[in-house]
Amino acid sequence: MSNINTSQPESQPDASSAPSPPFARWARWMSLGEQTLAALFLFIIVSTMGAQVFARYFFGAPFSWSEEVARLALIWMTFIAASFVMAEGRHITVDVLSHRLSVRGQLWLECLSHGIVAGACLLLLIGGSRFVWYVGNVGSPSLGISMSWWYGAVGVGLLMMTIHSIVNLLQVLATGQPTARENIVEEEAFHLELEQSE
Repeated sequence: MSNINTSQPESQPDASSAPSPPFARWARWMSLGEQTLAALFLFIIVSTMGAQVFARYFFGAPFSWSEEVARLALIWMTFIAASFVMAEGRHITVDVLSHRLSVRGQLWLECLSHGIVAGACLLLLIGGSRFVWYVGNVGSPSLGISMSWWYGAVGVGLLMMTIHSIVNLLQVLATGQPTARENIVEEEAFHLELEQSE
């Protein structure tokens, strides 16, 4: 009688069970909140400008506040969107050095870039906060909204970009590996091919 080996193979370690980088879940929730806010501001822009066109052509009396609301929403959407785009590493970059370096060199170069971006955003935030405070008593022409709400969008965006840069730096240091960019490059190349084929 032949013996049939029914023993189960030794379980291999699952790659998905590896510990996640620090603040990974918190960063994902933060990025999701930023995308939701950006979508909300985009909805405000489309709805107010649509109401402006409707009022102009059907009632002959356009709203005096719609353009100002749309402009304010555009400013906030721009800087909030810049924040979650940074979190995903999708800002425009000129990559002429990293692919020529070793993995360790790429790691240190990425850490340096995250540190420079975080430091620059923090310095701009500190310097710009005085101006935001200074224009607080000035109101917008149509609605009288304090100009701090207009220029404050820059400060909020810089603060969130600083946080994302620090989190990205901590994640790179924790994993000991540079961030993989192949998927992002392939996705962007795919979208470019689609645009060219249209």
